[in-house]
Amino acid sequence: MRFRLRRAAAAAVGLVVLAGMAACGGSGGDTSDYGPYSGKPSTSDFDQKPSKARGMLVESLRLGEHIMYATDIDPEIGMGRGGGVFADRLGLGLGDSVISAPETRAANGHDPLAAFGAMAASKSYADYTAGKPQKFLATSLVEFPDEAAASAAAADMDRADFEANADNVPVAVDAFPAAISHWRPGIPTLGSTMAYKSLVIRVYVQSLDPDLGTLVDMVTRSYRRQIDLLANYTPTPSADLPKLQLDPGKLLPRTVLTDDPMPTAMKFAVWGVHAYSALLDSPAEDAKANAEHGINTVAVSYNKRLFKMRDATAAKNYAGYLDGQPGDTEYIPIRGVSGLPDVACRQLSKPSKNLEARRFRCVMFRGEYVATVYSNTDIDLRQLAGAQYSVMGGTV
Repeated sequence: MRFRLRRAAAAAVGLVVLAGMAACGGSGGDTSDYGPYSGKPSTSDFDQKPSKARGMLVESLRLGEHIMYATDIDPEIGMGRGGGVFADRLGLGLGDSVISAPETRAANGHDPLAAFGAMAASKSYADYTAGKPQKFLATSLVEFPDEAAASAAAADMDRADFEANADNVPVAVDAFPAAISHWRPGIPTLGSTMAYKSLVIRVYVQSLDPDLGTLVDMVTRSYRRQIDLLANYTPTPSADLPKLQLDPGKLLPRTVLTDDPMPTAMKFAVWGVHAYSALLDSPAEDAKANAEHGINTVAVSYNKRLFKMRDATAAKNYAGYLDGQPGDTEYIPIRGVSGLPDVACRQLSKPSKNLEARRFRCVMFRGEYVATVYSNTDIDLRQLAGAQYSVMGGTV
């Protein structure tokens, strides 16, 4: 899981969007203006009823606000490699987790309530060649019902991963006696798991050379930094998880509803800036830039992003920044939406397999909000953009 885009357009990430995706139909005059879309804020009840699944998502995103960046440990490990929420009502996911499959299965035996992870390396995906030396750091935070469950989970997770390879050898991390660690001699990697209160911190590091002292030092500094960042984190009691709201600030109703309002981390959720930046191409740099731009919160809504900014001035400036910094592939200006000068639209200058699902995009600002929308066709894009601009000014 990753918000993949250069930091210059870091917040303008698009998800896969099917051409002509329909939403809740407009009412009254909205339909003629906005095609299949409504120009009024949605009234979905996704936050109204108790839901453990939603609560686990919210708690995982809360954990993400306390995840460390790899550059806190080594400034050379600055290229984001993904991560994100990897817990749901079924437990930790095997397919999209930042921890190993054996660890995932072991953790699931102890009722995990939330999980967030982040990975980074000294080389980007584009520059990395399999088998070549690189620095790498993956950090995961997994929350359990209590300290006893976390302690048991940490032991079982390490045991499961240790037994997955006969060459593994135990390693002591002297500064943290509770940490359970192992490596394969001659391989420049070290995995370590430690219970901290009702959480498990899992760290996996890779250095350029198979020097155990270097690896232990990386793990030691990782634990110190991560524990510092958790100092102000208070876990939600498991009985209260179903009461947690995904969107108390009512940002998602200010996005055009283009699919089921099902709380999902990468499709329909509200992110804090720290967690959001952790999944960008250059997490520490992007976090600094996002703070400087005045981003307070990010709502992810399928083929749209809505940014709650510090104020209207910050919104106008950030919209101009996004429109002028197109990211990985060059966009060229196209005609915008008639009568809406605060909406700027662009089209990819050439076909791209990776970006085909977002060939067209519009960036807009209204009040203290900035939004980006994507589509595969220019007609659908302008209808969606017009509706989005209208929704941003509605009352929720």
